[in-house]
Amino acid sequence: MSDFADITYSESESQPKPEVAPSGEYQAKIIAAEKYQARSGNWTLRMTFQVDGGKYRDHNEWFSLWSANEQAKDIAAEIFTRVGKAVGFVKEPPQNASDFVGKTLTMRLKKVEETWQDDEGNDQVAEKNKVLLYLPPSDDGMQVPSSAVPQL
Repeated sequence: MSDFADITYSESESQPKPEVAPSGEYQAKIIAAEKYQARSGNWTLRMTFQVDGGKYRDHNEWFSLWSANEQAKDIAAEIFTRVGKAVGFVKEPPQNASDFVGKTLTMRLKKVEETWQDDEGNDQVAEKNKVLLYLPPSDDGMQVPSSAVPQL
């Protein structure tokens, strides 16, 4: 008889998510970058950043570079330019979104709480990171001291 005859595997394959990073400056690596069409039909660029070597939850940013709203498009282009310059694309963006994958930079993050409604209309609260600043990576791979980062 099997030792596990009366055991049913769980349907859930998920692992607990790492925590979001505390507020501070962290080395990050772009592990995914793709242009994709959102459910709304709008095209956007999504980048996924691995924070502090994977010690904290990966961070996603969406850039509405092709928005019909000119103000949203301008804001997205400004932030996208900061990311590009921080990873070494100083004069112009690369040819493809995938050219960002593997690039490193320093991100100044702020840990914030976000309230949202689930499908049943219940308020939910979750922690997330907000990016305050993108900088070139530090030379030693360590956190950048706060004194070296311009204050916002």
